[in-house]
Amino acid sequence: PTPNQDAIAQCLLMAKEPYEGFDSYYFWVAEEYKRKRGLLCDALKTGGMQPIVPDGGFFIMTDTSNIDLPEKYLQEKTVAMPADPMPRDWALSRWMTKEVGVTAIPPSAFYDKETIHLAKNLLR
Repeated sequence: PTPNQDAIAQCLLMAKEPYEGFDSYYFWVAEEYKRKRGLLCDALKTGGMQPIVPDGGFFIMTDTSNIDLPEKYLQEKTVAMPADPMPRDWALSRWMTKEVGVTAIPPSAFYDKETIHLAKNLLR
């Protein structure tokens, strides 16, 4: 094996050993992700959104239907937007980036034009 492969193999073995009071590094990191997920979900609720709490994974979807979006953001046009007029989730993401300083991923970026409307009140 190369030195890099050997180092990675050793790390993978070490990760199975007890770590920071947990049975292994993997248990510790899973708990750390749960803690951070809780912080983010609490912040989303404070911001007037309803998170869709995942059992696993790295992203959290949230219902944004309680957020009032200035109409001017729905009227904007960009070369990157997936449809015309600009989808609400896309406009809300742009508004949050510009006005709040937080960027979310508009799920409609991953939808077909026929189903974009399904993502209008969601952000990732």
